[in-house]
Amino acid sequence: FPEFSYLKLGMVHPLPEKLIREFAAKVKKLYVIEELDPFIEEQIRAMGLEVAGKDVFPFTNEFDPGVIETALKDKKTTTVRLPEVVIPPRPPNLCPGCPHRGLFHVLGKLKTFVAGDIGCYTLSFMKPLEGMHSCICMGASIGMAHGMSKALKEKGKGKVVGVIGDGTFLHSGITPLLNMAYNQGEAVIVICDNRTTAMTGMQEHPGTGYTLQGAKAKELDIFALAKVLGIDSVRVIDPYDIKNTREVMREELARPGSSVVISRRSCVLFKRHETEIRKPLRVDANKCVGCRNCIGLGCPPIAWRKFADMPADQVIKNAKKQEGNSFIDADLCTGCTICQQVCKVGAIVEEE
Repeated sequence: FPEFSYLKLGMVHPLPEKLIREFAAKVKKLYVIEELDPFIEEQIRAMGLEVAGKDVFPFTNEFDPGVIETALKDKKTTTVRLPEVVIPPRPPNLCPGCPHRGLFHVLGKLKTFVAGDIGCYTLSFMKPLEGMHSCICMGASIGMAHGMSKALKEKGKGKVVGVIGDGTFLHSGITPLLNMAYNQGEAVIVICDNRTTAMTGMQEHPGTGYTLQGAKAKELDIFALAKVLGIDSVRVIDPYDIKNTREVMREELARPGSSVVISRRSCVLFKRHETEIRKPLRVDANKCVGCRNCIGLGCPPIAWRKFADMPADQVIKNAKKQEGNSFIDADLCTGCTICQQVCKVGAIVEEE
C-alpha cells in the first residue's frame, strides 16, 4: 500500500504515546490494524486521538494483504491469494535428542502409575510414550505419589512413581518430598535434571549455578538435598543409557522405603553446557525387520515407510510379515543413540 504511511510498533507495553502522537499529526486519518480484540485501538482512543479500527477491520481470523485492502479501500481485493495448504495434525512432541525420551520410554513399560508434573516432560503422557498418568499443577507429582503409596500399600499394591523437573522441584517440590520422607512414604521420585528451566525459555534456577542475570552463584546440590531431607536411597542416572535406567527404576520400585532417582543430562538445546551432538544415525534396510520399536519412541527424525508406497526396487524384506521399514532424517538426528538401544536386530547404525 504505497499510498499509505505506516507506523510499526515493536513494543506495545508501555505504549509509546509520544511516537504515536507524532505519527498521528502527520496523517489525514489514523487506522489501527490489529488482529482479534482492539487492545491498541482502545489505548489510542484513551489518549484522545481519533482512530479507525474495528469499525473497519474484522474481529476474527488472521489478516493478510487481501483482508486489509478490502477493508481500507471498501472494494474487492485484487491481491492474489495462494491456495490454503492443509497440514496434517501434529501433536506437540519432545525435541530430537531430548533426555526425557529415554526415561519415559522406560517408565511407560514399567506398568506402574506415574504421577507427573509441569514441564517439557508432560508431553510424555501422549502416545506413543504414554509414560505419565496424571498432571495437576507444579509440585503435585510428589504429593500425589506419596498419597497413592499410602493408599495402595494398605491394599497390598506396589510402589508408584512421581516425576518432577529440576526447576519445578526447587519451586514447589522440596516441601512434599520432606513430607514424604517424614511420613514414611514409599514412592520413587524421579527428578528430571536437565540443568535449566527448559519449557519456558532456559531460565536459571538455584540448581544451575547462575542467577537470572547470568552471574555465577552457589549451585544447589539436589543429591545432597534429598539426602538431608531424609530420603533412604538417592541415585543418579543418565537417561541416554536405557539399560541402566531400566535396572535402576526396577531396583528402586522393589526396594522398601522412599527413593529419589535424579535423571541428569542437559537439555539438548542448552548451549552453555555444550550438549554433545554426535554423528546422526541411519537405518540399515538390509537388517530392519519392521518391528517399529524405534517408532515407539516418538522421536521426530524417525519415520515409517510402507512397502506399498515404495518403488519395487527399493523394497528389502527381512521378515515374513514385514510391511515396511523405518528411516531416520539425518538433518534432525542428534545421535543420542536411544533408538539404537531399543532396536533388537542392530539395524540402526552411525552415518558414515
